[in-house]
Amino acid sequence: MTSRRLLVTCLSLITIGNPVLSLDLELVADGLTSPIGLADPGDGSGDLYLLEQQGVVQVLGPQGLRDTPLLDLREQLVALEEGFEERGLLGFALHPGFASNGRVYVSYSAPLRSSAPKGWNHTRRVSEMTLAPGADRIDPDSERVLIELDWPSRKHNGGGLAFGPDGYLLIGLGDSGFAHGVGPKVIWSAFDVPADQLYWDHMAQDVTSLYGSVLRIDVNSGFPGYGIPPSNPFVGKAGLDEIYAWGFRNPYRLGVDQTTGDILVTAVAETLWEAVYLISGPGNFGWPIREGTHCVDRTKPRDPPTDCPRHGPNGYRIQDPVVEYPNKQVMHPETVIEATGVGTAVVGARIYRGAAIPELEGKLILADWSLDFRSPSGQLFVATPAQSWGEVWSLVSLKTLETRIVSLDTDGAGEIYVLTNDELGPFGSTGKVFKLVP
Repeated sequence: MTSRRLLVTCLSLITIGNPVLSLDLELVADGLTSPIGLADPGDGSGDLYLLEQQGVVQVLGPQGLRDTPLLDLREQLVALEEGFEERGLLGFALHPGFASNGRVYVSYSAPLRSSAPKGWNHTRRVSEMTLAPGADRIDPDSERVLIELDWPSRKHNGGGLAFGPDGYLLIGLGDSGFAHGVGPKVIWSAFDVPADQLYWDHMAQDVTSLYGSVLRIDVNSGFPGYGIPPSNPFVGKAGLDEIYAWGFRNPYRLGVDQTTGDILVTAVAETLWEAVYLISGPGNFGWPIREGTHCVDRTKPRDPPTDCPRHGPNGYRIQDPVVEYPNKQVMHPETVIEATGVGTAVVGARIYRGAAIPELEGKLILADWSLDFRSPSGQLFVATPAQSWGEVWSLVSLKTLETRIVSLDTDGAGEIYVLTNDELGPFGSTGKVFKLVP
């Protein structure tokens, strides 16, 4: 019989039951495939740009979806599978001067380039494209490639893009998924990776590699490439100049708080703990030394140690998340933790800065992909900032949906949108976009 131990964590702060507010979801678009992001051009038209994982950016106007997309990159993407799929068009951001220069930025899974290591899976590409004056569509031929990074696996892609208040572009890159095996298929699950393969987890702690990091670059200088912000932590030091924050397994979504400029990162768990990090400056965010506030031993993933280093190999102190919760794997009979799983994967986090729901001002809205992997059951939570810096924020259940939540995003007014899909991946037409309303 497997012994179990009680792990004292933030579980006491999680209340599952009566919601704190009575909120509704207003349907604003349906018939989509897999909406994963939203951008607001802020041009007074009322349009919103909807990013879809299968490679399309749709225009949602006051009268509904436009017949033709703003951008269609399906021919530039690696072939996606009809099933659980993490690759695709993963990031889309408008340049702060988009209204005058038409520049947009994309992060997507391209076919493996010829110079990549043989047998690897695909090549991640981060590019600039331009909407020409008077045009209603972005020409893919306007692409200016900024970063190409070969990816060994289908897994741990990251993908979020966002501009910080300083005008620098933030780029989320996962740790490459190398530990799950190289090639078209996932060879090992998170709980059975061979010991000799676990080395690859530490790509996220290796600051001479871009994997497992949030990059910060200056797209307004260094043409035809990009410039480096002088305040990036490794400028003039050992480490890649592009890196701003590191120690991430899968920085899936990035968001920037409209008031403080802090960066929110959703860190999907490898094993037991889903987390949201708030980045207010450069730093190390722990993976694979820690997952959330918890220690990790990948040779015993279901029996984690109670003690582990607080600093990474380059001396930076590991930063804790502002929110964490246990996923369903804590309830597996071989997991030596006494806890109740809350969800399956954290997929979105945004600070509410809108005007429609004043009770939510300054609170964090968080989304979990699905209560049950097999049955569409996305969850929304609300977290209240802690009184003291460094404490984990309290988390309360808000709503459970009869669909999977792919992401959260905000418009220019700070209102929050919930992006959903009934399916396991970017196929079908069950994708919807809802607005959170009173």
